[in-house]
Amino acid sequence: MNMSKITLSDVINYHDFIFSLCAFIDEFKRSNNKHELISNPPICENDDVDEVNLCILAATSHKLANDYGLPIPEWVEDPLYKMPHPVFAFNTTNEEYQAFLLQDTPYEFASKNIFHGSNCIDRV
Repeated sequence: MNMSKITLSDVINYHDFIFSLCAFIDEFKRSNNKHELISNPPICENDDVDEVNLCILAATSHKLANDYGLPIPEWVEDPLYKMPHPVFAFNTTNEEYQAFLLQDTPYEFASKNIFHGSNCIDRV
């Protein structure tokens, strides 16, 4: 994967999703063509792609668009990118932590049934 110009398709197809997602967010923040980076859905090269990761990419693109005042890509609203059940950070079953995540997660992620908290795409 070329880390100097990473796409959503690169993220979903790379063997280390978290690493590639972080690289994408860094690339997005440096880019002069931010909307171009999120305007198209990721293209999966295989059939065993993790649907949670697809939903995370849609939510990330939605949040980045809102955070940077960009048009929200139409593809992020496709029902394909919404989990049929809540997915909590760390697959927690702790009800108190789940309740916290339900309150703390940004709309863009909650709308996809992904509850990872307010700092889910923060980079230091």
